Amino acid sequence: MIELTLWISSFFALMISIFWIQVIYYKENKYNINDKLPKVSILIPAYNEEKNISKSIRSILNLNYPKDKLEIIVINDNSTDNTFKVVKKFKQVILVNNKHKGLGKASALNTGLKYVTGEFFAVLDADSEVHPDSLKRIISYFDDPKTGSVISSIKIRNPQNIYHHIQRLEYILSTFIRKLMSKIDTLHITPGVLSVYRTNLIKKLHGFDENNITEDLEIALRLRANNYSVKMSPYSITYTKVPSNFKELWNQRIRWFRGFIFNNLKYKTMFMNKKYGAMGRFQLPLNALTFITIIVLFVVISYSVITWLYNAFFNLFLLKNNFIYLFNFPSIRELLVNINVKLLFPSSISLLLSYFLLSKAHKSMNEKITINPAILIYFTVYPLLRTLHWATAFYKEVIRNKRKW
Repeated sequence: MIELTLWISSFFALMISIFWIQVIYYKENKYNINDKLPKVSILIPAYNEEKNISKSIRSILNLNYPKDKLEIIVINDNSTDNTFKVVKKFKQVILVNNKHKGLGKASALNTGLKYVTGEFFAVLDADSEVHPDSLKRIISYFDDPKTGSVISSIKIRNPQNIYHHIQRLEYILSTFIRKLMSKIDTLHITPGVLSVYRTNLIKKLHGFDENNITEDLEIALRLRANNYSVKMSPYSITYTKVPSNFKELWNQRIRWFRGFIFNNLKYKTMFMNKKYGAMGRFQLPLNALTFITIIVLFVVISYSVITWLYNAFFNLFLLKNNFIYLFNFPSIRELLVNINVKLLFPSSISLLLSYFLLSKAHKSMNEKITINPAILIYFTVYPLLRTLHWATAFYKEVIRNKRKW
């Protein structure tokens, strides 16, 4: 059973890798920066960000964009530190206090949206910094009237520990995949790190969903459901901070994956619907198939591990505490003889293609790929951890555990 499951999942990963490699060579539309630039409002929701928000605001002030066409709005979301005092020092900033407690980021964004006067508005996380040319490049994509939102590439600046280095690889690959999704018009996420929207359109759609823990995914799917595209400006760069320890990473990913499950179910009417083109007929079915594969893989592996533990302890009891039995591993020769070639082939090819995609992603982001402990963990241990993230998120959704930030 486990061999069949691993073979199917490896073959599935192989096919997906081959598909994205083909998309790499699709012709990409080029967008020229306009001389006439519209007014853009920048929304920065902030909760206890006294250590980070100054850098975020300064990065906006340093944008290569007409200062009279920029509006900076910081929403102080009931911070208990000195965020308010820090922001107050910047005279160019409109400082708004969100009076609604405990409703999350979407509530803060909707509060800020009331003060927006720009034709477009951007959402920027308070711990992120924008490259000076990013906004100009993003705005050029709105020449297409059916573009509802445009996102930037995301980089992690100065990774400090193993968690940062692993996430750096993850962000490089996910940013690259988003670039490919943008090519075939199936992009459906607007990360809070930096995303720009049409103001009137988002107001017409009644703003952000305050009952949603991943408002960036929900608003993107809502745009897609209303036949607006989400595009990516790959040469627009935003630098962000990421979780620094296991607990922070775990909580973030559980929230992300629960939001993924909830929102894909919320917009299930788009599934296999030709009205939404490749988004309905390819991307959403792919999302569902990927999720099902991960959950089945988790169940099968868990069952195999539990069965092995049961047999091990059962035999240990029968053998009267003979621990040698538990560590009676086969020799290298026996392992080589018993290698399952049918399983080895698709999994090996899939791994090689994944590495090829990662190297292409690094090249696309002007980053160097190096063989280090982080990349070894990323290809071996980290997939198991992500499977556990998905399984936990699925379990919490099934038991209707309260969703929270």
